[in-house]
Amino acid sequence: MKISLKSQNAGWVIDQIVHDYIKFTRHDVVRLKDNPDVFWCVILFAFPAMTSRIPKDCVSVVHIHHIDETKLREYDFANFNKADLCVVCNKKTKNIAKKYIDVPIFTLPYWVLTSSMHPRDDAKVQGLRQELAPNGEVLIGSFVKDGEGNLGNMPKLSKGPDIFVEVIRHLHKKLNIKVVLAGHARRYVIGSLEKDGIPYIYKERYSDICSLYDVLDWYLVTSRCEGGPQSVLESSYRNIKILSTDVGIATDILHPDCICSNIGVFVEKIEACVDQRMYNYNKVINEYMPQNVIPIWDTFFEDVCQNKDSLV
Repeated sequence: MKISLKSQNAGWVIDQIVHDYIKFTRHDVVRLKDNPDVFWCVILFAFPAMTSRIPKDCVSVVHIHHIDETKLREYDFANFNKADLCVVCNKKTKNIAKKYIDVPIFTLPYWVLTSSMHPRDDAKVQGLRQELAPNGEVLIGSFVKDGEGNLGNMPKLSKGPDIFVEVIRHLHKKLNIKVVLAGHARRYVIGSLEKDGIPYIYKERYSDICSLYDVLDWYLVTSRCEGGPQSVLESSYRNIKILSTDVGIATDILHPDCICSNIGVFVEKIEACVDQRMYNYNKVINEYMPQNVIPIWDTFFEDVCQNKDSLV
């Protein structure tokens, strides 16, 4: 069968999802004008502009990665409901989407992106570790876009930068830490760290994100709302200790010991050096590799095409 995909073309996660799907799918990926059987709009906000271009007999699939209920005015639900169906990647997003989406909603998993699977370069990691932690600092990572406003200096609360800063402030009083930041729009976090004299390094769009993961002692997810995040898969695959709030796919993948309900729990677990790396690694290796997950998507698309008149 033929599938057309709409990506973001911004060099970010959605483009990597599309790249991997094209690499591993058993179907033909074509342009929308080539009369595909399925149109999968991976970038949600592009869907309204695409509706008039979707061929009549094509099954249209809108992908909702997450819904931030504090910003509902940003979502064009009326147009999203013109799709034949919706896909989400975790049960939390599905439960929220059911409030606003009238078409059938299906849950399908993310996978570990191949861009996160480069082999570990021990020599590079050792050199980077020496550069970033010359005095044995505990390296704590956060690679996310979590700022808003023209300068990116306002906190994007859905990503929890305020929670992250509070966790770091508490740890700074107890441990010799250094924060490793990557991603765009980190000015809120950077300003907060500088105000408190907390050491950090900012590599906005580091060319080798895999090595940046590999050098860490901890990765923290402090979000209030997520579709993924992909960092749960990435940290687990790269065997990095990770702690997360109960968002998105976190509880689907991480050991229960890695889930944190508040700032104090983050601090306590880092002090106790809670280590569930092997559990998390085995989970993604056994269940979330692209060669295993993408065939599930392929079968799903086949099924909806065969049963498009009876979608429920």
